[in-house]
Amino acid sequence: MIRSDFARKMMSNSVAQGLNFGSRWLLNLALARHLLETEFGLFSFVYMLANLFFPTIAFGVNFYLIHNAAKERNINALISSLTISLLVFVLLCAGFVGYSLLASDPLPYSLYLLSLSIGLVWALNQAIFSYLKGAQQFAIEVKSQLLGSALMLVLVAFVWFEAIDDTASVLGWILVLSLAPLAVGLKVIWPQFGAMALAPVQLWRALWQGRTWRDRFSYAWHDVFAIYLTNIPFIFLAMFSTLTALGQFRKAFILFMPVTLLPVVFSQVLLSKLSAKALLQDKVASFKRILLLSLPLLSLPYLLLMLLYPWLYPWLLNERLTPDTDLVTLLVVITLWLTLVKTYFEVWITATGRSDWRAANVTLVALLSSLAYLWLNDELDSVSAAWVFMWSNLTAVLLLQILCWRGYLQDKKAAITTSTHG
Repeated sequence: MIRSDFARKMMSNSVAQGLNFGSRWLLNLALARHLLETEFGLFSFVYMLANLFFPTIAFGVNFYLIHNAAKERNINALISSLTISLLVFVLLCAGFVGYSLLASDPLPYSLYLLSLSIGLVWALNQAIFSYLKGAQQFAIEVKSQLLGSALMLVLVAFVWFEAIDDTASVLGWILVLSLAPLAVGLKVIWPQFGAMALAPVQLWRALWQGRTWRDRFSYAWHDVFAIYLTNIPFIFLAMFSTLTALGQFRKAFILFMPVTLLPVVFSQVLLSKLSAKALLQDKVASFKRILLLSLPLLSLPYLLLMLLYPWLYPWLLNERLTPDTDLVTLLVVITLWLTLVKTYFEVWITATGRSDWRAANVTLVALLSSLAYLWLNDELDSVSAAWVFMWSNLTAVLLLQILCWRGYLQDKKAAITTSTHG
């Protein structure tokens, strides 16, 4: 029997995120094995766009709603988040309509529209379940992801047996199947909409108040640049190299895709727990205890992958491990572990009300990384991209530690001053 409240919520979140990531991993693995290299490179590019559009449309909803709903449950915050996501989606669609009229792009507009639509559905999903997590309701997402994963496995079977073998069809089915978890979330949250007296005019006016956007901006800014930092090797490989090279680099990430859910799982639970504590000393004690207990445990899968990837790579991807892919794969594992470490300090900064510091840090690192990729230019290959990717994430971790220590000293000084004057 799990007695710890943190452990119960961690377990629920782990199951939900595990189902989601697991089904996506199997789909990507099937595509990597059965699509032609150029077709998989095209899928990787459009899927990357969906992952970039997702945080842009969500506009910082993840940590924002968890953090605020943990302190005060207000359904209006969810309503404004859903409305903002729809508005951003419309603006992005209009922008791509203009782009398609002016630019001569080899990719059809339908692929861009599919990536935008997938990003919208993911953003709406995240908004609803982030609100529920902030309200300490973690178990509901498990049901939604169980349904979504079961449906996604059907798509995996079609791809595996080569009944579907083109990018547009795969993306279309991803969009349709992503609606199932959204329907589950809407069913749960709908009674709360009905229980309150909705006043559309007041809600619309409140939406355009400066504070509504100002409070969300640092969260949105961070999420956009964080996903940009995650996808930056793919972006510059697509710009300066070939779709084939892009597909080859992404295979290393597909191999380790299951462990990327670990930072997502614990960060949401940890943020909800820390945000609910009012006193600094309680936050510090809880953070230290969880860090010391969970980091060694969560690091074990990364260590196992470092030892087993020479065997896993050819077995899962049906491709020989060359010296270059060997080095790229090793650097990717190290980078993903650094992402795990980085998430602890990002949660602490957010829980102490300094999401703007978090946004500034990821922006600086993303810009420095972009300059490094631009400097490499035509010489950019999968190996150099992996090195830049690792060093950029290491820089982010070191800067976050400095910011966390500075913030802690400020909070400690403020607490001493308050107690003295009190």
